Formats: sequence, structure tokens, C-alpha cells
Amino acid sequence: MTQNFSRSSSYRLNTGLLLISTLFLGSNAWAKNSTDVSAQVFANLSNLQLNDRTADTEGWAVDVKRFYLDVNHAVDDKWSLRVTTDAHFLRQQSASDIWFRHAYAQYQIDEQQFVKLGVAELPWIDYIARRVGYRYVDPSLSPKNRFAVPTDPGVHYGFKNSDFSFAAAVVTGSGFKKPRLGDSVDVELTGVWHLGSGWDIASGYYQGKRALDKDDRATFHDAKRWNMAVSYMTKQMRFGVEYAYNDNWTHVTQVSPDASDGWSAWASYRFAPSYSAFARYDRTHPSRRLNPTLEREYVQLGMDWKATSYLTVALVAKQSEAADLVLSQKQTEIGSWTMWNF
Repeated sequence: MTQNFSRSSSYRLNTGLLLISTLFLGSNAWAKNSTDVSAQVFANLSNLQLNDRTADTEGWAVDVKRFYLDVNHAVDDKWSLRVTTDAHFLRQQSASDIWFRHAYAQYQIDEQQFVKLGVAELPWIDYIARRVGYRYVDPSLSPKNRFAVPTDPGVHYGFKNSDFSFAAAVVTGSGFKKPRLGDSVDVELTGVWHLGSGWDIASGYYQGKRALDKDDRATFHDAKRWNMAVSYMTKQMRFGVEYAYNDNWTHVTQVSPDASDGWSAWASYRFAPSYSAFARYDRTHPSRRLNPTLEREYVQLGMDWKATSYLTVALVAKQSEAADLVLSQKQTEIGSWTMWNF
């Protein structure tokens, strides 16, 4: 297999994992009538402006950032199955492929532990997304800067009690969009200390070849990622800070090493039952070794309204800047972001 895995092969790997899980559970897996079907859409109408160039993406347009169709089936008290399809429709682009964001079987060991087999959430990205919130506006620090994927085929374990959470994943490293197998596996670990009263201290670690070491293809580095976060979350308020360091994430097959790092701070406050205000600031260094002067900043300000149980509407302003010794770019975007749940 090569890195440019075909679309049909991607479908075969994801679908194969799901079919294997279903067959493993037995021929009566769908005997019980306990299947839930739901959908979620992230869509925005916004005006995008670039200061250093002109592009077809500028101006007012509609983006459907995510369109999920989710099927959950409880086989019994221990076993369950989940499939989530994922697609997007972005301005001035053709519709995306349809991916399997989730396709796994879950075994609930007890009230505190579970195991998932298939395409499931990676522990750090799933955890930090819940703490930051407002995923329908933008993903958290690492996936936004393409230093992490949200789900990956493999074996996933989780443990949680009132004081501590631990999660581990042994995965392909390829992600859910173009799943493929390398000659080794990647590992991600996450530990969270629940200090009480809404406070968490969390740390995560990732290492592997990202499925780029198939057959005779030369690799020179492991991709590594360290994450740390301190955060506070209640029903009315949330705030926190995350730091991420990435070593050779995009240089596994390149001789020259490189690294990146960044931090993100966020806060939100629910000032009325259906209204909240939120803000976020990111600062990243995309190439610490090869272009150490390059720096990116991201600012997000918004206010959201939970209009109904199935619709949330937000007014948001965002600005991104990138600069080094010769580069100076700025992008601003303002508009309405929505989250639909069906």
C-alpha cells in the first residue's frame, strides 16, 4: 500500500472493521430493537477577507463544515455498535468524499472501563474538544493546525472514575479519511486528574510512524506529540489553557528534522439560560527548526444562542495572522455559525 490510498480501499478497510466486529458479536447482533439514528450539521454563512491577495474564497458564502449521520445500536448490556459518516461542502470546492468517522464495536467492561475495536476517537482530541467547546465554530489547537486527527482505526481503551481518567489507543496512525496499514502501529496515551469543582489537569502523548513505513519506504523519524492542559468547566462557565509540542509530525519520511509548538487559551460564560459569550486565542510556531521566525496567531470572539433543542446559532468574528521575516498574511471572517441536531 502507498500513502495515496484509493477511495475504494479506504471504504473497504473501514467497512471491513465494522463487519468483523458485527460477525464477532454473533448472528443475533441486531435482534434487539435498540437502534438510535441521528444527524448533526455544522454550517456557517460568513464573509471572508484576505489582506495580501485575492481569491475565489473571499466574500460571502455558505460552508457546511461537517455533516454527520450517526447510527448507534445496543446489542445488550455490554456490547454496542456505532457508525458515523462524515462529509463537508466548503466554499468554492466540490463536495468531499463520504468518510467513516466512526465504525466500531464497544465492549463495556464495567461502569468505569470500555474497549472499542475499529475507527474510534483518539483520547486527547476527544477530551480537549469537550473542554474547549464550540467545535462547530473551529476544532481545538492540534487538529486545527493539522497535528492530530480525531479518529483512527485500532484498539481503544478507556477508564474513568471521579478522581482520574486514563485512555490508550493502539492505532494505524493514518486517520479516518485515508485509512491504511503501515509496518508498525502508533500509540496515544492520555491521563486526566479531576481535581474537583470543575478543575482538570491533563496530559497526552503520541508516538508512531503515521502509517508511512509500509514495505521498503524509508522513514527517518517518529512523529511525536505532547499535550498538556489546565481547564475549568461547569454548566455556566469554562476556561483553560492547552500547550502542544509536535516533533517531526510532517517529517517522518524526510531527512531534515522539524518541530512545532503552540498554545491556546479559551473562555466562555453562559450569562442567560440560552445565551453565552466565548473567546479564544491561539499562538503557534509551525516550523521551529527550519523557519523559526514563522509565527501564527488566531483570535475568535462570539456569542451563541440555543434557539431550540436542535438548533444553536452563533455570531462570530475570527482573525488569523501569519508572519516571519518576509511573510505577512492576515485573514478575517465574520458571520453566523450554526449547529443542527436531528
